[in-house]
Amino acid sequence: MLCLRAKPMLQLRRITTQQRFIPQIDGLRFVAIVSVVFFHIYRSLEGRAAVPVPVALDVDLPKRGVELFFAISGFILGVPFASHWLLNAPKVRLRSYFLRRLTRLEPPYFLSFPVWALMAWATAHRSFSDMAPHIVAGCFYVQNLIFGAFAGPVNGVAWSLEIEVQFYLLVPLLSLLFAIGDARIRRGVVASTMLLAGVLSIPLYDTNRLHYSILYYLAFFLAGFLICDLYLTRKEWKPSFVWDALALCLWPLVWYPSRNALHVVLPFMIVVLYLAAFRGRIFSAIFSYPLITNIGGMCYSIYLFHFPIIYAVKHITAYWHIGTSFWVFFALQSLLIWPFVLLFCGAFFLLIERPCMDRDWPKKLWRLFRAPAVVQHASSPQ
Repeated sequence: MLCLRAKPMLQLRRITTQQRFIPQIDGLRFVAIVSVVFFHIYRSLEGRAAVPVPVALDVDLPKRGVELFFAISGFILGVPFASHWLLNAPKVRLRSYFLRRLTRLEPPYFLSFPVWALMAWATAHRSFSDMAPHIVAGCFYVQNLIFGAFAGPVNGVAWSLEIEVQFYLLVPLLSLLFAIGDARIRRGVVASTMLLAGVLSIPLYDTNRLHYSILYYLAFFLAGFLICDLYLTRKEWKPSFVWDALALCLWPLVWYPSRNALHVVLPFMIVVLYLAAFRGRIFSAIFSYPLITNIGGMCYSIYLFHFPIIYAVKHITAYWHIGTSFWVFFALQSLLIWPFVLLFCGAFFLLIERPCMDRDWPKKLWRLFRAPAVVQHASSPQ
């Protein structure tokens, strides 16, 4: 008897290269994107006279979620290069590597610009001629370098994506760290470079263009490299409540309002926290839960569009509040905003981002457009 199992109509799990799905990584993406969205909701509510914020938001706190993303990028992009050096996997072809970055990330990114531009035109009354130079700079990931991160950008969250691109370009060179044969020396070099990069980058904080560059955030990407090394060379990781206890103590400190000291220490904290996501009994289960991994898996779509959605919904709902407690007001606004974020970004993920995760989508699209021409040619009279 032939048994056919129907596929679900909505496939929310991300498509991964070489079918290598690590659920805990999407669970960590969930924490990062939820952090970013909640802090931006908080910021959007500042200035409400009826329900004033109790504490002005520290400008660094919303960036903590981005720093968590940087470490994830270091891990994900480090895996194929580290696999070659540590596990004798095939060498990474640079042409395929860079082409994969383009086909995976560029379509959603470019499609975000019209949305942001329309929002700026409708709400801030910015002219398209004023936005044009920033759109062009954003398309080439040089907005931060030319104008400064927040000097008139169209897509306000793209500052971090420019830093990601700088890291993508450096990965083939940085991955030579994995060529160091002795594991203790290799990991010591990576950890020492993390520390040095963190300390030396502190003076860059007050330099707008260098602050928003790979020079300031390199230690976070290298943290992902170190986690990648430990993950790929593991022998047997037995789940332990000790890792859960460590994670429970360290996660709240990620959002501690400190600048210089935490900037140096946080990459090392992230190494411990991400290892706990793999090795803790409780946290490994939490970060592998399908609802969490599905939302975490669409983090790029959420990151690109959450900001205009927050302000569009808040424009209507900001007048709704119960009592004068800000935290009740914040909870109410979050409950009203999040469904719209998930609905719009989930639709964009399914229609645009997820198809782009298929590394062969350009070939499939080419065949789709070429097929009618082939059929027409074959059916034409000779």
